[in-house]
Amino acid sequence: MKYNILLVEKYNNALNIENELKNIDDKSITIADNLNTITLTLQENNIHIIIINTKILELKDLANLFSQIKIDFIHIPILVLNDSSNKNDNETPLLIFDYIDYKKDKKLIYNKIKFCQHLHKREFEHEKKLKKLLYIDNLTQLPNRVKLIKDIQDAEIGITGLAVIDIKSFKEINDFFGNKIGDQVLKAVVKIINSVIKFVESKVTLYKFSADVFCISNHGLSHQDFENIIVYVLGGIKSEIIKEDEYEIDVNAIAGITFSPKKNKLITADLALQAAKKQNKDYIVFYEELDDLREYENNMLWTKKLKNALDKDNIIVYYQPLVNNETKKVDKYECLVRLYDEDEDKVVAPFFFLNVSKKANLYTSITKIVIDKSFKEFENLDFEFSINVSYEDIADKNFLIFIENRLKRYKVAQRVVWEILEDESIKDYEVLINFINEVKKMGCKIAIDDFGSGYSNFEHILKMNVDYLKIDASLIKHIVTDKNSFNVVKTVVDFAKSLGIKTIAEYVENEDIFNISRDLKINFSQGYYFSAPIAKPELEQF
Repeated sequence: MKYNILLVEKYNNALNIENELKNIDDKSITIADNLNTITLTLQENNIHIIIINTKILELKDLANLFSQIKIDFIHIPILVLNDSSNKNDNETPLLIFDYIDYKKDKKLIYNKIKFCQHLHKREFEHEKKLKKLLYIDNLTQLPNRVKLIKDIQDAEIGITGLAVIDIKSFKEINDFFGNKIGDQVLKAVVKIINSVIKFVESKVTLYKFSADVFCISNHGLSHQDFENIIVYVLGGIKSEIIKEDEYEIDVNAIAGITFSPKKNKLITADLALQAAKKQNKDYIVFYEELDDLREYENNMLWTKKLKNALDKDNIIVYYQPLVNNETKKVDKYECLVRLYDEDEDKVVAPFFFLNVSKKANLYTSITKIVIDKSFKEFENLDFEFSINVSYEDIADKNFLIFIENRLKRYKVAQRVVWEILEDESIKDYEVLINFINEVKKMGCKIAIDDFGSGYSNFEHILKMNVDYLKIDASLIKHIVTDKNSFNVVKTVVDFAKSLGIKTIAEYVENEDIFNISRDLKINFSQGYYFSAPIAKPELEQF
């Protein structure tokens, strides 16, 4: 980087000074001996220091010039060439570095400029390091989310589209293979993405967000070509087997794409990503007009149905049996919420209304209805039964009081299992652990749902006094055909056994899955191989 010097002096004298400075490397000197040249130089160049003869331009006039052309002069050092006898008369806001008499000591100017250049280089390097910390991902050395936000606001770059790419189940990879291998997997993904986008690298930019999220910006491709590139990227990630140490790791990814003309591209790309996850698609393109309308209409429809169901006592409970893998007897039931839709005359699964119930502040009311109806159903039965509770329920200070009340009324404490999903909604594990400890004092048990999914954490299990781990369906359903799923499930079972925790296999859909689950010494099975959820808990054996 050039160190730019503005030398305000008569031309002949300026040449002598320029000669004195000839041994200073990486410099550029502009000589100016009139106001027009000085003004033009300041406007067109990033000046780092000014050497000035105040007989050509007084300091107050230089300060006024800075104000007129709107240049930040606070950090530009000024070396005044005149006799220093008038240095105390300076009342300007200028940064006067020094006054020197050039004719008395010609070498002094060289030393002063060299010193200022050294300070500037040090400041420049420091600024570069700060920018790197601010704008660069440390692991991959790619630009980060902060840099993308800055680039989106830069009209010259002209970002027209974004694709946010999420690595599926990456936390699971970190948990089971360790952070070191997890980091290598992320670096391998970068290589895969770069191998695809290298043909259009001048028209797209790859960014690395936190954790396992990447982003590609479009600033030169048509919408269709950019969408095609993202399809190729996802295909490249899916088809590649990443080899680290002795492991072979399959990685998959999902994406949300946006071409929103507004500056909300990050938000709309993330909305598209979440929609792709919900709909189990490789990617979704966000179209603002359609998606906003559909979501609004859907929310209004189900809010109305929920309120109607609450008014008419149409929130109901279905029961799915859990079978002892050794005896094939029904040992316990899971209580599952359903909604009876009078308009359609059918029973509706929670997939359609549970998220809407959270937005409409009806979720905890539904949970309490499920508790009431389940307690009443099992009051005179011998089965254990589990009820799903969320962090939103647990965080409610009145929720424990409600449970204690109902346990006193129905006398089922010894057979209740509270089923908790460990996911991203948990904001404070101390609240969760306190809930577990309190219900344990009442005689209840605890199960962790979907264990082995993206948010499961072995360390947290050690802190939580749980009785059951329900192994995630995404692992169980592939246990017959996928070696990685089998190995993960075996690890979970061995881990649980070492802590005296019993295990439950979800999504047992056929005999092969059941046989392997039993061979792995999983304690209980739940799934359509035995029974779909039913209206009454009347099954006892298979």
